[in-house]
Amino acid sequence: MMVIHLCRLLSYRLGARAALRALRRYSKVSPAVSEQLRIFESLREKHNSRKRTEVTEKSLNIRLTGGQTVKGTAGITTPLFVAQSVRVKGALVSKVNGELWELGRPLEADCELQLLGFDTVEGKQAAWRTGACVLTGVLEGVFGAEVYREGTTDHGLFCDHVLDKSPLTLSDVEERCKEAAALKFPLSRLELNTEEIYELFQNCKLRLQLVEEQMDGSSLTVYRCGDSIAICSGPLLPHTGFLKVFKMLQLSSVTLPNQTESLDLARLLGMAFPGERDKEEWERKQEEARRRDHRRIGTDQELFFFSEVSPGSCFFLPKGAHIYNMLTDFIKSEYRKRGFTEVVTPTLYSTALWERSGHWEHYSENMFTVTSESSQIYALKPMNCPAHCLMFEQRIRSWRELPLRWADFGALHRNELSGALGGLTRVRRFCQDDAHIFCTPEQLEDEIGACLDFVRSVYQVFGFSFHCLLSTRPTPCLGEPEQWDTAEQQLERSLQQFGERWELNPGDGAFYGPKIDIQIKDALGRQHQCATVQLDFQLPVRFNLQYVGQDGQLHRPVMIHRAVLGSLERMIAILAENFGGKWPLWLSPAQIMVIPVGGNSESYGRQVARQFREAGFMVDFNEDLGATLNKKIRSAQLAQYNYVFVVGDKEHESGTVSVRCRGGKQLERRPTEEVLTSLKQLRDTRSNLHEF
Repeated sequence: MMVIHLCRLLSYRLGARAALRALRRYSKVSPAVSEQLRIFESLREKHNSRKRTEVTEKSLNIRLTGGQTVKGTAGITTPLFVAQSVRVKGALVSKVNGELWELGRPLEADCELQLLGFDTVEGKQAAWRTGACVLTGVLEGVFGAEVYREGTTDHGLFCDHVLDKSPLTLSDVEERCKEAAALKFPLSRLELNTEEIYELFQNCKLRLQLVEEQMDGSSLTVYRCGDSIAICSGPLLPHTGFLKVFKMLQLSSVTLPNQTESLDLARLLGMAFPGERDKEEWERKQEEARRRDHRRIGTDQELFFFSEVSPGSCFFLPKGAHIYNMLTDFIKSEYRKRGFTEVVTPTLYSTALWERSGHWEHYSENMFTVTSESSQIYALKPMNCPAHCLMFEQRIRSWRELPLRWADFGALHRNELSGALGGLTRVRRFCQDDAHIFCTPEQLEDEIGACLDFVRSVYQVFGFSFHCLLSTRPTPCLGEPEQWDTAEQQLERSLQQFGERWELNPGDGAFYGPKIDIQIKDALGRQHQCATVQLDFQLPVRFNLQYVGQDGQLHRPVMIHRAVLGSLERMIAILAENFGGKWPLWLSPAQIMVIPVGGNSESYGRQVARQFREAGFMVDFNEDLGATLNKKIRSAQLAQYNYVFVVGDKEHESGTVSVRCRGGKQLERRPTEEVLTSLKQLRDTRSNLHEF
């Protein structure tokens, strides 16, 4: 096996050299770029020599997802070698003991290895990060652009750049990226300290600006791809040849944070795929997503609209307000069952509160502010937690009162950039099913478990599948290490008892405490993070929150931030697209259409409509005399009414209605009272069924 490893390693290095020789023919390198590459290689040699002294070759046991165990050698065996050995096709990145790991990075110890392809979020992100590096090289080497930043979103890759030459075409960029990727450039990774970073980018003004924004720790990760160097956290693919297809989507202008001078900065959005089939599958999903777009559904069903008089703030029309209120009522009914009480807090606060909570220092740019006559600055609240801390401290609290579970549906405002606004998914004014729990340390585990059970109960109603992420201590963070360790262990125990699928998300906790994020999967297979359960060590300290314990001494409470739906606006967008505008009865703003047909049926039809309205249903009455019955039924089905009641002389005489479901199925003539009872049952149990 050692011989095979060495042969493949030699082949890989020869391939890398061949790719670099091909690159010399592909693009011209300026003296400045040559110097940057020289510095990179010098730093890489220094780092590699340090690593070589650290590696100790020893035998490894590598456990695969299916239970198979593979032998390997520390410092030599890579996940890519394992994938090739067990003939796993399509692997792009891996997880080693739950940690993301590049396929070309040697394993270091006995481990559990998970191989991930383009059908996973991690695989897509690795492909798109690599694609962004290829795009950077093309923009710099072929089009002469100066790149500020490359990266990925949930939906693809992007590259922010300045281009002095004539505008490029998307098809030309696609072809150039495909050519560059085919050269199979290796992706060389380096983790550099501040001094090394500034040395590497000494002649790149835009890059240095990005470094200053992102350098919140002691190091930054960069990759070399051909003759370009990208700032990227990784992981990436072993080489660019894993990508076969590129698709450029859009070129638009973009503004940098704190930008004071005109830079003509542009953002190029795109996609990268391992193969043509992956692209075709993506295009199919894009077409389905366009059909289900909540903005189109909102317009077609007259649910909501936006106006320039209040950018990023939604105007909910009566039908949209019905959905909004049904969601709110649903959560409030759960609150009553689970011991939560509602509070109402102001919208506008003096900066003194935000300075005390720490938000003014870290979040003031995202707040809307107003100045009073006395030049006092106030800010619209972007979150509820400081106000709830203020309420807790209003008097001395006893251990007998805990846990306190306070819920708040107050309007929140965040000053999102105009370019980031998009329908209901990113707005400036919104409401959350926001709640904060103040409890004793001994109560924490039970409260976390109850929060997770709350999430499961709600998501089961919508039919969402979900999994949990345990996000642990980031760097930097606030609080004592022992405190973090204890909290993370408590969260882990709660997840184990919860019984749903979960995984570790190392280093992605909030700076003030670890958290559990819950990701749902919609009908299109897309992941959305809505619910969250977060521990907060800092606000109780900042507000000096205390309660009198059983021992008569003062103690610090534990604070939990939690939300289930998250933003109501965003959840409505997710539900609209998940259901494709075909709302379940209990949520639907168009529940029943009554259609009279012939004779003296109009008065009876109005009587039926009134009877169901008085029972709390959303009912409309079709009085269009010029349309045929079939046209009226078809119009109601296209408008996504859950049920169509056709009433004529026979129904009038027998006190019945002829019922059609939204899908077209006829449920025949039934007694009106029987139908009313059945629909009440479906609505009040929040059932997703439509037949009764």
